[in-house]
Order: sequence, then C-alpha cells, then structure tokens
Amino acid sequence: MSNRRGLSRGDKRRNARLTRLRQVLPREHAILALDLADDRQVFALTDHDSRVLARRTVRCRPWQLGEAIEWGRTAATAAGFAGVTLACEPTGHRWKVVDQLAAAAGIVLVCVQPLLVHRAREAEDFTRDKSDDKDALLIARLAAQLHVYLPERADPSWARLRHLGARRVQWVTAGGATRQQLRDLLECAWPAALTAARFPLDSLTWQAAMAVTGCDPARIQDLGLDGLTAAVRAELPAWGARRPSHRILAALHEAAGDERGVPAQRPGALERAAFALADLRHAQTQRDQAEALMIGVLDELGLTALVTTIPGSPRSAPRRSWPKPATRPGSTPAGRWSSTPGSAPGRTPPAPTPARPPSAAVAARCCGSRPGARSGPPCSTTPSWPPGTPT
Repeated sequence: MSNRRGLSRGDKRRNARLTRLRQVLPREHAILALDLADDRQVFALTDHDSRVLARRTVRCRPWQLGEAIEWGRTAATAAGFAGVTLACEPTGHRWKVVDQLAAAAGIVLVCVQPLLVHRAREAEDFTRDKSDDKDALLIARLAAQLHVYLPERADPSWARLRHLGARRVQWVTAGGATRQQLRDLLECAWPAALTAARFPLDSLTWQAAMAVTGCDPARIQDLGLDGLTAAVRAELPAWGARRPSHRILAALHEAAGDERGVPAQRPGALERAAFALADLRHAQTQRDQAEALMIGVLDELGLTALVTTIPGSPRSAPRRSWPKPATRPGSTPAGRWSSTPGSAPGRTPPAPTPARPPSAAVAARCCGSRPGARSGPPCSTTPSWPPGTPT
C-alpha cells in the first residue's frame, strides 16, 4: 500500500514515540519537576505552558520523598488537574528510588537527559548559572515539550547483568590504563624488554617472566636462561598457560644485558613497572571473574549461544565457557562479513587469485587476442595481475 501522505518510516516512528509520551504526559496532568540531590530536593509544579503553580523544597534523602510526591498530586488536583506526572534527571541511582516511590503512589515517572538540561540552562538566559530552583523549572519545561524518555525497569536478572557489565567495563578500563603505564615505564627505563616479543603485553610468557623477576634485568641475569625458564614454567599455570615460549625467554634473557634507557630513571621506573604489572594482573583477574558471572546470568536467561555470535564478545579466561558456534557443511569460516542479505554475521572466503601466466603471449590468449594484434578486445600486458576484465 502506497504512502499517500508522504511520511517516511522515520516520521512514523517519531509520531508513534510522541504518542506514547503524550499518553504518560497528558495535558490534563500537571508536571511535577524534581531536581534531585543528596539531601536537598527541589520540586516545581507547573502546567504545560511552564507556569509555576507551586514550589516546595524538602531537606531529606531520596528514599524519604513519598510524602512530598503525594503533596504534588494534592496540589495538582487543587489547581484543577486530573493528575500529575513526575519528571526528573536520572542522577546516579537516586532516580531509581524515586521511581519506586512514584510507582507505589500510582504516578508515572519520566526522565530528562542531563545534557538537555545543561543546554536549556544556557538557552534560558545565555549564562551557565546553575541553581536548583532554575533546574527544576527547566526540567518541567523540557517535559512539557516531550523531551523525555520512559526509564527502563529491569527485572533482577537483567539488573544484575547490567551491574556486572558495568564492573567489567571498569576493570577493562583500568587494565588498559595500566598497560599504557607499563609500556611507558619500560620505554623509559628498559626499552629492550619490549622487543622480546612481538606483542609483549599480550604474551603470557613475557608477563610471567617479568612477574617472577620483578621487571629487574639484573635478576634475569642472575637466574640465567635455564633458571628463568624453570621459574616461568612453574609460574605459567597460574596465568592460564602450560608451556612457555623459549624464543621469548631467550630474547628476554638477551635483552637483560641491554643498557639502553635513562640511567637516572631506571631503578625507580622498573620498581614502578613491577607494581603496574601486578595491577594489570589484578585487573585481568577481576575482569575474568566479572565475565564468568555474566556468562552464568546469560545461561539462566538462555542467551549465551546468542551473545557468542556477536563479534567482539569476551574471549579471556572465561572464554573456555563460551560454546563454539556450529559450522554447517559448506558454510564460510567466521571472520569476514557475509554479503548475503539477512544472513548472520560470518566470514566470506577470499576471492581466488588466478595464477600469473608465464608470458605476455599466454596472457593475450587468456584475454582472447593474439600477441601484437590490433583487432579484438583490448588486453593489458602490464606487470599488474590479475588482468582487468576486457570491456
């Protein structure tokens, strides 16, 4: 069926979203805007033209706002409105307590993004002056203009999964910062250590060797290559590996005699590098623990097999718990995007490269012309291969 009004799919989705928001923010309801803080809460009751009907400031914690929310409904009814809708900024976790109190009172809560409030504060009077009373009025104005969204109310399993995901992000960020710090310290004090492996900070052998020696080249020289190998072999099971890389250990033992670096910074920087390596190991352990707990929650929800099909899913210590996706006969290996519309993300095999002919004459016959002939389709005999398609 053709679209006679010329509305795009984006227009229809936007209209549907505005309809849903208007159902929770009807014009028969007043807007009770709340500027949340730790111990001082500011309310502003307004109509849809941003006219202030009542104000109230309460000095209490967020979980003590039940009586103030009920005051807002009573004041809205006294002003001639059928009800009230509560609007606030989602600051921290305080708004979740307010959402629970509003739901218990039968009042709908909508949220306004803090960035919109910040921009509205600048557009109000061309200043960045901030006050709780002004912010409450700006929240009410944005809510009247439907610049709000309905907050997500997750069940306990999804809420736990989100908290575990936040913890994983925290340790991934901490691990990345520690990796950069470790690299900077070694580049200053002992740059030869970073050449012992192609990707030293990703090598378990390199990390275990630096851990057992405290990032001290003198300690490596005292142990010798055999002693270093034995120490790393005993340490590797704790890092999740079985056998060390003898090539990396030999290169690290050779780098121990390299004196390049800033001599004055070397003692302190290497000591700090040992601390950074311990912090990196701790961050990796905590990240793996969070991932293992997330996998347990996904198993309860029955979503583990679905999540593992997403490129970039966690592949660390709990990676042994991730089931390997089955490969159908004749399907392509994973890694490159498939070009089939509607297919799941997969890999497409690389296009076969034809063998280069031994001479220009053979190349000319492949293109359908004789060597030196001017008739027939043009053929390129340049060194590039494979030749382009004749046109």
